[in-house]
Amino acid sequence: MTRNGKTLLIANADNNCLTLFDISRPGQSRAKGFIPTGWYPTNVKVIGNKFWVTDGKGLRSMANPYGPQPDNARQRFKHHTGDLNKGKSQYIGGLFLGALSIIDNPDEVQLEKYTAQVFENTPYRKGQEYTADSEPGSPIPQKVGGQSPIKYVFYLIKENRTYDQVLGDMPEGNGDPELCIFGEEITPNLHAIAREFVLLDNFYVNAEVSCDGHNWTMGAYANDYLEKTWPSNYSGRGDYYAGETAYPMGNNKSGFFWDACQKAGVSYRTYGEFVARDNKGRIYCNLTSLKGHFCETFEPWTLKVRDTVRVRQWMADFDSVLAINQVPHFNTVRIGGDHTEGMRLGAMTPYAHAADNDLAVGMFL
Repeated sequence: MTRNGKTLLIANADNNCLTLFDISRPGQSRAKGFIPTGWYPTNVKVIGNKFWVTDGKGLRSMANPYGPQPDNARQRFKHHTGDLNKGKSQYIGGLFLGALSIIDNPDEVQLEKYTAQVFENTPYRKGQEYTADSEPGSPIPQKVGGQSPIKYVFYLIKENRTYDQVLGDMPEGNGDPELCIFGEEITPNLHAIAREFVLLDNFYVNAEVSCDGHNWTMGAYANDYLEKTWPSNYSGRGDYYAGETAYPMGNNKSGFFWDACQKAGVSYRTYGEFVARDNKGRIYCNLTSLKGHFCETFEPWTLKVRDTVRVRQWMADFDSVLAINQVPHFNTVRIGGDHTEGMRLGAMTPYAHAADNDLAVGMFL
């Protein structure tokens, strides 16, 4: 609060802004406006006539052309200074440098300008939850509840590589071939899918690592607890791996795609995603909506099993449900070999979480 106790400041991490509330009249508080901040403000304090704001993710994102390099098992995942000979790598967790913003307490005129800037910075509008622009003839409905010719969805989730690292060699896209390390000779199937369906060459994601990435991938959100604890967990300083329902505090309050399917009466099944083995080797899932909706013969995440094995497991299960005409309309398939498994022949690298974000591919039939 401000010193006079009349204004309350809230740090809106998701929206990169502060909200100012007039609390001078108890029971009749009202929003006064917004102030733009840096990336993911986590705290705000009032000192004198200034607002001090900590920006948890700093002021900008950046590319990581110096790594992590999948053929270098000895690299150190620290903030990269530019000298590759020091063995440092541009790991996403080390590229976040928090920032401190010091903002003068604005008058009404300045606050109005700040508020307009916040709305300009934020493309989201409430009406877009129910209607959206689309190309004529698109199979995606423009309105919630609209009809679509799509009957079956196969949502394939692969692990952690950037667009340029895999598809940067595709001349059809806006990529950088110099950053491509898993090109068409190594990933012919991904290239074929991109050409047959759609090439998303300017696709940006909110997730940074697997921990928050799987929640974004399966529920379009990662809550504040998850965002604030994965850095300390990944750096070995404590906290939990709270993504993928591994720890309830990290779960999306609004649920995941499977919860939406359940509410809409759409049949669904998951292969590996949000599923794990317990210490007795049994496959289980913590998510209530997935009880009875996961394949018990599909191997969950482990680097000891090749993705080619998983594909055969999926094919066997698919053939069995196809034979009885019970193919679910929404299918999530996790191809869990981390980060394309390095660059050596037969590599099964244990060095997980080595890049920016999960790569998701959707096929609609």
